[in-house]
Amino acid sequence: MAQAQRSVVVNVPPEKFFGVISDFGSYSAFIPEMRSARVLENRGNVKRVAFEIELAVLAFKKKIHYTLEFTESPPAGVRWRLLESDLLKGNDGSWSLRDLGGGRTEATYQIELKLGPFVPGAVNTFLAEQSLPKMLDQFKNRAESL
Repeated sequence: MAQAQRSVVVNVPPEKFFGVISDFGSYSAFIPEMRSARVLENRGNVKRVAFEIELAVLAFKKKIHYTLEFTESPPAGVRWRLLESDLLKGNDGSWSLRDLGGGRTEATYQIELKLGPFVPGAVNTFLAEQSLPKMLDQFKNRAESL
């Protein structure tokens, strides 16, 4: 299982950044690999969301379908766990938001990711570690542009 954790300072208050990370249906507007994100169930602070992403890593190109269950704690963050997937064996993680004052937020993203047995370890590591800074920038840019 690949694990990664990174933080970024975002020039918006925690409530605004929380609004971006919890607006699952808008992910495809600013994450190019995201083909779709649909909220399947909404029970207050618990949501089930189905995702489809298309990844190209090395010579490996694959669409991945997965469903996560999110537990929201506004505006402090959100945790998720994998419910089902055609390729992922594990996807658990969180966003933790810390108010830095002055309309700034430290956003920390943590993930534990495990792909199926026929996926090279390099792909697993790339997804958890190499693509993480890019993804953080996508969320940061989205929040700061709204």
